[in-house]
Amino acid sequence: MNKKVKIIMYSCIVVLISLVSFNFGRKSMQQDIKNTTINSSKKEIKTLNFDRVNKNISSLVDLIEIKYLHKFKYEDLEQGIYKGMIDSLKDQYSTFFNEEEFKELMNHTSGEFSGVGIQVGVSEDGYIEVIAPIKGSPADNAGVKPGDKISKINGEVFLGKDLNKAVKIMRGKEGESVVLTVKRLIDNKEQDINIKITRAVINLESVYPKMLDNNIGYVLVTNFQENTAKEFEKAIKDLKSQGAQKLILDLRNNPGGLLDSTVNIANMLMNKGILITAKDKNGNVEKYETKDGTLTDMPMVTLINKGSASASEVMSGALKDRKRSILVGENSYGKGVIQQIFPFNIDNKKEGLKITIAEFFTPNGNQINKKGIKPDYEVKIPGNVKKIGVDNLENDTQLQKAIELLK
Repeated sequence: MNKKVKIIMYSCIVVLISLVSFNFGRKSMQQDIKNTTINSSKKEIKTLNFDRVNKNISSLVDLIEIKYLHKFKYEDLEQGIYKGMIDSLKDQYSTFFNEEEFKELMNHTSGEFSGVGIQVGVSEDGYIEVIAPIKGSPADNAGVKPGDKISKINGEVFLGKDLNKAVKIMRGKEGESVVLTVKRLIDNKEQDINIKITRAVINLESVYPKMLDNNIGYVLVTNFQENTAKEFEKAIKDLKSQGAQKLILDLRNNPGGLLDSTVNIANMLMNKGILITAKDKNGNVEKYETKDGTLTDMPMVTLINKGSASASEVMSGALKDRKRSILVGENSYGKGVIQQIFPFNIDNKKEGLKITIAEFFTPNGNQINKKGIKPDYEVKIPGNVKKIGVDNLENDTQLQKAIELLK
């Protein structure tokens, strides 16, 4: 299919939501739906009977109007119906957005804004979970770590179902503070930690190169944005001009991003072959392939951790399966499903849906979702280390291992 649609490869995130192209066709929002079919023994509802649903909703509204003590808005009741329908799918990545939320979703694909600077999703046990802090952000500097589960914001309890509300609170004016209470596993025991963070302007740079000893070039890629591939190409060119003959690609705390950007970088690093395959509910398979790259002869180590998600798992999974790079670090996040955005216009209000439409797999057919990518060398960062990377090399055991392998 040659008509492209917009989908998301990120987990739901606070600071950046990027759209990527995918070739599974757009499904109509207005499809014929048959009346309910009920199995007499199991009473299982096969399809919705809208006459019955409308009657029940009308009865509920009557009851609220007559009996409910407090004030309410009919608009909130209606949106609650839509949100409840999507929530019933029990899919942490599928969401209904009201007009304000949908506008924010579509606008914040790049640029800068103020906030705490973390990417978040919903954990399997229903908490708001930190996928990764953005490099140099207030959350990063305050010591927020991948895997932290946010239980309170400014003392108010929040769960995964409150994600959109939590995002609004964590974002805010530059200079204002917010206190996150997070649950963190320390010495195999979950502990509550209060972290005070001062909001600041978040600049979404994505490529950070550095020349190391032993002719090793180091490139940190924090997410896959529209210009990331060009920035990466320039970074490699600059490093090679300084004598780089080997490469460390750091994808730690990279939550994903644009699939096109991921493909373009993979095209530089790999020869022709499969990068990713994706399959929808009907068994339709979409394959993404790389071309013959210009950097395929550079010995390479790739760093991953539990903050590496989605598109960064596409990259690291392909590098491993195709034996292009050694992987060092910790098992990645395990976000291997793709979401598509559907505009949903109600009375000229531009609302929308984000629903899971497909699952993707590594070149060897390995499942990523809920499993992640396993490194060739598992190396943990000591629990007392807050910062990783070239600026904290003396404490970064994963980066030390990568350098050791390339010497």
